[in-house]
Amino acid sequence: MKTQALKLHIFISSLLASFIVLFLSSCSFVSYEPHPLVNEKIIEKISTKDPEDPEFKSFLLNQGLKDNQLPIKEWGLNELMLCALFFNPKIEIAKKEWSIAKDQESIAAIKPPSSLGLDTGREGNNQDKSKKALGVNFNTLFETANKAKIREERAINQTLIKRLELRKLAWDIKTELTSTYLEHQKSLLNIQVIKSEVKMQNDILNMLKKRKIVGIISSSELDLSQLELNRNIQKLNDEQIHIAELRAMLGKIAGLTPEKFNLLTLAPLNIEGFMNEFNSTLNNESNKEKLNNLGIYHRIDLRIALAQYALAESKLKLQIAEQYPDITFSPAYLYDYGASKWILGLSTLIPSAKKNESLINQAKKISDIEVLSIEKIQTSILNDIAKLANNYQTNQALVNRGVEDSQSIKDVENGLDKKFNDGEIDRLEFTKEKLKNMQFKRKLFENKVALIQSGFDFESILQYPIIKQTQVMNNEK
Repeated sequence: MKTQALKLHIFISSLLASFIVLFLSSCSFVSYEPHPLVNEKIIEKISTKDPEDPEFKSFLLNQGLKDNQLPIKEWGLNELMLCALFFNPKIEIAKKEWSIAKDQESIAAIKPPSSLGLDTGREGNNQDKSKKALGVNFNTLFETANKAKIREERAINQTLIKRLELRKLAWDIKTELTSTYLEHQKSLLNIQVIKSEVKMQNDILNMLKKRKIVGIISSSELDLSQLELNRNIQKLNDEQIHIAELRAMLGKIAGLTPEKFNLLTLAPLNIEGFMNEFNSTLNNESNKEKLNNLGIYHRIDLRIALAQYALAESKLKLQIAEQYPDITFSPAYLYDYGASKWILGLSTLIPSAKKNESLINQAKKISDIEVLSIEKIQTSILNDIAKLANNYQTNQALVNRGVEDSQSIKDVENGLDKKFNDGEIDRLEFTKEKLKNMQFKRKLFENKVALIQSGFDFESILQYPIIKQTQVMNNEK
């Protein structure tokens, strides 16, 4: 009896020690801390986004800018893109998703949890305390077919996808920023030109009014001139509204409030510099194969598709591994009404062969779809590159023709000045010809911007900077 009591005492002591260990380990548990969504705090966070932020300065230095380049005085495409990479909330969300995926890698490598159980009982009609039953059991799962490694491989592929999606997002933002910035620059020039046109048309209208008074011209000619002036005044109003919208859109892409963004001085568009760089790259026949290879091997959404295929293959491997049942090992100790018993249990779930076969076939089809997606993207890339090459050549032809004509326009202007000074033409005819020349210059500028835009379209298709002026971008730092 004493021996049995001793055994019971030892057993209870061991059991209590086990639960004490579990209790103490709970001291390291992470407790829930509420994160209330307070509008005031969100608004404060948005309003405190500032290009003068020391953290932003550190980010710029990390991106390769030098101390003597800071603070930034004029904000061009690269500077605005760096601002977007730091302040745009879409980038922040994508980075969080990437971080979650990296956490999932650690979780995937963790073994399935084990369990510890306690059983107790007493003989119903016997009040003798020694006639009790006590037991403890421990369950642990042993996985077969390297399932843990396959899960870890799947998690790694998911992390890669999130990292590539972050880079793809950066390029999408860059594409939107570039298009908006070029449109903003074009709108700026349009406003300048339209203001000059309005001034000239107003001068023409005043001269026509004087001629109408003396009966030299008809009322219809005066009305047509007035109508043309009114149209340009409306164009000016529309353009001023448009440029305000474009500036607001640039601020939104950069991730800044209107108050902060309006303090920035936007750099003028380096038209000749961009044109020269794009021409030297895109008109070089030896670069044609290099550009194609950049598209079909480097493009980020293609690499995402490859990672999706690797993920599909991981899922297929895991589904094949699920054919092999896992084993649950269940040792237990039982003190049964004065008798000590050790029990060893083994159990497994018997998988459904038909269900596994269907799931494997499904996983294979998903993998096949990913292969077809890669082929589809590569075909689309090659077609897009060919189409953009034709667009670029068409835009360049327009610019070249405009540049050639501009020399003729310059000669005409010189001749106009001479004719006017010599009295061969009057001020009205002189002003009308000047107005035509100004409109030609505006069209040439628009064609140059279109040429630059088609060059940037190449970069967007390749998702790779092909000229030096666009190579400052690393959203992973």
